[in-house]
Amino acid sequence: MESLKALRRSCKERKIPIISLATESFLWKLLRKQKPKICLEIWGAVGYSSIYIGELIHTWGGKITSFEISYPAYQEGLQNSKKAHCYNIISYPYDVRYAPIKKLVESPVDFIFIDGQKSQYGEYMEIIEKISSPHTVIVIDDVIKYHNKLTSLYRYLKKKQMKYKILQLEPDDGVMIINTTKKNYTQ
Repeated sequence: MESLKALRRSCKERKIPIISLATESFLWKLLRKQKPKICLEIWGAVGYSSIYIGELIHTWGGKITSFEISYPAYQEGLQNSKKAHCYNIISYPYDVRYAPIKKLVESPVDFIFIDGQKSQYGEYMEIIEKISSPHTVIVIDDVIKYHNKLTSLYRYLKKKQMKYKILQLEPDDGVMIINTTKKNYTQ
């Protein structure tokens, strides 16, 4: 955990966006409750959230696959995972929209965390549909702050008649939770 604290400080100094402390706290509670074994992260940046999730799910044998489109960020993420001794992370330097997702990600996936290009969230949902199970929990970050950039996401949710819940975790932002079971959340 000390390496994560140092990474958070470094990201703050370099103005690299990572998950907020409120989102981190929310993920800790959700993941401890759900105990997913196969996780996916879309856009891992320098690895902070991958390491955070990876360290937690390691306790029950979970692993996480992370995609990052920026090669320098991907490389730094690999180094940060190694420094943190977090070896249950599989990282790929690909745009998940064009990656052979079924070959790269063990499925079905139990938990998905999306924190990427906001305008592409709908496209990400179409892709992860191929590897989701009837019980996959999906958490999408920054849905309040960037609501105006989420047209494709809301179009997808409406088309698929998927229900969701938005949780405000901070004064200006929060997450969306989609549970793919029949007991979906509603807004």
